[in-house]
Amino acid sequence: MQLKYKFIILIFILFFVTIAFFIQTNKMMQDSETKRLQNEMIVFAQILIPYYLSGNLDAVYKIGNGFGYTQMEKIPKNTQILYESFNDILYFKIFTYDSFIGFSITFLEDTINFVKIIDNNAWNNYKILILLFQLSIIMLLSFFLFHQVLRPLNRLRYAINELKGGIYAKMLKINQNDEISRLMQTFNEMNEKISRLIKARELITRNIAHELKTPLAKIKLSLSLKDGDELKNDLKRYINSLDRISQNMLEYERIQEGGFKLHFDEFLSESILFEALKDIENQKIKLNIIKSIKIKGDMHLLSIAIKNLIENAIKYGDDGIVNIELSENGIMFRNKGKPLENDISYYFEPFYRGDITKSGYGLGLSIVSEIIELHKMSIEYCYNNEEHIFYIRF
Repeated sequence: MQLKYKFIILIFILFFVTIAFFIQTNKMMQDSETKRLQNEMIVFAQILIPYYLSGNLDAVYKIGNGFGYTQMEKIPKNTQILYESFNDILYFKIFTYDSFIGFSITFLEDTINFVKIIDNNAWNNYKILILLFQLSIIMLLSFFLFHQVLRPLNRLRYAINELKGGIYAKMLKINQNDEISRLMQTFNEMNEKISRLIKARELITRNIAHELKTPLAKIKLSLSLKDGDELKNDLKRYINSLDRISQNMLEYERIQEGGFKLHFDEFLSESILFEALKDIENQKIKLNIIKSIKIKGDMHLLSIAIKNLIENAIKYGDDGIVNIELSENGIMFRNKGKPLENDISYYFEPFYRGDITKSGYGLGLSIVSEIIELHKMSIEYCYNNEEHIFYIRF
């Protein structure tokens, strides 16, 4: 059900509850006045009965009129008896009809009746004011509820205007679970996706010149100093380097914008190693398969992550040797090298800067981290015995 209909229904419920409460209160006040008069009549009858039994009717009428009672010759048929008491010679009852209340005393075969108007003037004078007060409370409560409904919508509108103006909107705080909250959650997801995409493109735009400068400089140098097969091999290597830079940038942006649709398949864990190694031209990779197990994931993406780790180890290793060990728990990569200057989290940031990037692609480890996170796996790092150790845990 839409929120506006819920709100309208709530207002109607509050209105009818107020009317019902007012009607109940009005009835209670009338019943209270009737009860008061009933008790008054019982006491009053006890005063009149001795005069009535002695035959002093003039005194009975005089006292009755003095207390605001009027004699009635005959009781109407549509009366409601509120109270009655009798013995062998005397019968007493209190009755009500329309807006009157009265009592009747019967002695042997003689009967005397007195009636009095039920006076609710005090309540009647205030009940309209009370009804207006209750309706005012409903209006104030409705205004408060309406404001509570509009407040998150105003926050959402403000955030949309910020985003439209090119300002990264803050994540909206969600406290409930209704249509507006779900709309705010959708906005948060959209905002996060747009922000990540814009930041990724800003990073790539700011750093693309730096990333391409080294391989382009090497190509220029080779063209001026070398020829023949040596030049051809160098050009091939540097062109591959440029290709990997562009591929890393494209892969990173696609991951950030959610362009990847994971294609989960079941395969042996050794398959992703072979897939990653097939394009790496290096004879210093030592592979030790202790146990290969079946895992589920996107083989293409996982092979990209592993390939980046291997190339990273080759590039920054002191001797170019990379030891890879596959077990049932994950894959470990080891290579000799100097300690890192910063915490490992620094190097997982895109386009990090430092000696470790002397000839590398600043998106490599960032892509690894993103892909591993997409697969709900984890990556661990430690430095031990002059070795960098990365461990992908399944």
